[in-house]
Amino acid sequence: MIARIATFHTLPDGVDDDALGLLRETVKATPGYVAGFPLRDPKTNKGLSVAVFEDKDALGRVRDALARRPEDRKVGVEPDEVEFFEAIPF
Repeated sequence: MIARIATFHTLPDGVDDDALGLLRETVKATPGYVAGFPLRDPKTNKGLSVAVFEDKDALGRVRDALARRPEDRKVGVEPDEVEFFEAIPF
């Protein structure tokens, strides 16, 4: 499995909840999705997005699916950093 960790040094205010919901539903509906969690530090407003996929092919499918969303339904917030890790279940 592979984990995608996206770091947002400061989460913005006023994110479109419908666009965020579409992003999450698109990711969850992609074959090979395993789990995902948005994380936020309430003191610093730093955020992480953690998503786990079965393999690299699933990552490609989710990228393609997200790219097909209508422009006006995209969240419009890009992470400051994205890293990938081998995900080992315990």
